[in-house]
Amino acid sequence: MHIIMGRKSSDKIRKDNPEKRDELLQRIIPFLLEKGLQGVTMDKMAGAMNISKATVYKYFQSREEILAATIAFKLDEIKHFDAYLNDKDVEYLNRYKNAVQYLSEHISDITNLFLADLKTFFPHLWQLIDAFKDYCMNALKAYYNEGIRKGYFNKINPEIMVMTDQFFLDKLTDPDFLVAHKLTIKQAFDEYFRMKFYGIMK
Repeated sequence: MHIIMGRKSSDKIRKDNPEKRDELLQRIIPFLLEKGLQGVTMDKMAGAMNISKATVYKYFQSREEILAATIAFKLDEIKHFDAYLNDKDVEYLNRYKNAVQYLSEHISDITNLFLADLKTFFPHLWQLIDAFKDYCMNALKAYYNEGIRKGYFNKINPEIMVMTDQFFLDKLTDPDFLVAHKLTIKQAFDEYFRMKFYGIMK
């Protein structure tokens, strides 16, 4: 009876304290991105959050829930780039520059090690990465279509423009590719979009 009541109490805490959960995720994100996921335990996570393991369980049911929530939280942060793409108060081409700059800043802490561990040890969570890539493609396609209509971009089929971005994002999230070419995610990203930006402008 006490166990059931304790579980209900923990469920209530999880539901009623989303801000606290987000705070804990913000604490652990740097640890996971730097150290990777191999061998990570609840004890290590609790240490990174600077709380006891018992307190961790008040907000998260399992290690995998923490990992899934961490990835989702980080990707939601990165997705904010589309606010820059759609900022009507900024000159059209500068919206693209601002969005790319935002993306560059917010992917800079993602390591090859983290991606490799995620793909190897938690492949079922990789679907979050795939969904994120789809989100990016839709946002960029809408922007390209608008740019072509308004005459800012050369008349290139937007499907081709998006296809090149899709190919790039697939490589950007491929740790084997990055290691083989001695690239960090940020280096690859910055090089690609510098090339793309000056390649598609009139």
